[in-house]
Amino acid sequence: MKNVDELGEMIKEKEKELYELKKEYRERRSEGLRNALEQRKEAEKLVREEMKALGYGYNSTTDYPFKFYF
Repeated sequence: MKNVDELGEMIKEKEKELYELKKEYRERRSEGLRNALEQRKEAEKLVREEMKALGYGYNSTTDYPFKFYF
């Protein structure tokens, strides 16, 4: 039978392993959202550039002659 100190160490190791697994789970779960936000950011940048080329304001979305609804 293991002594109390060994059991304490095992618990600490398992808690650390569980923490790492939870961290990986959160990262994988939110990966799609991060990618979507990055793509949206790039699309907004392209829209701003196109609006600027057309002579419209580009500092904020309120300068667009139309509204985006998400």
